Amino acid sequence: MPSIFLIAVGVILIGWFVLRFTVFGRLIFAIGTNEEAVRLSGHSPRKYKIAAFTISGLTAGTAAIVYLLRLNIGSPIAGVGYELNAIAAVIIGGTSLFGGKGSIIGSLIGACILQVLSTGLQLFGIGDNFKPIVIGTVIVLAVVLDTYRNRFLSSIETR
Repeated sequence: MPSIFLIAVGVILIGWFVLRFTVFGRLIFAIGTNEEAVRLSGHSPRKYKIAAFTISGLTAGTAAIVYLLRLNIGSPIAGVGYELNAIAAVIIGGTSLFGGKGSIIGSLIGACILQVLSTGLQLFGIGDNFKPIVIGTVIVLAVVLDTYRNRFLSSIETR
């Protein structure tokens, strides 16, 4: 197995464990749902937000190092345009833009779906200029479906 795959699986498993079985992970979800409730429960949301962004930076740095090792060259513009792919993978994976819902496994599945979509567009001969349009459309559809799902679930709860 490629070492990049093993590193990715390791990071995913660690993240899944932390979010699922630790107080820190539960508080991160709680801050996404209702930051004021976390503050009123005696925790400092600012401290947990700083920790979450620090971990995010650490994983981004790890990804950059792995990418550098794979290509054997460093470039300051190597990751330009990957932001849209990252957002799309997370949204397609079921993470709500409104906070409090999502999973690392869902984001992994979203990334796999996005890669299949990108490869399919390439196999059909669709140019690189059209791919961001398709990805953006998929993001918009995922957000619209998430919004309607939230409305539907809230209407069921009020009954």
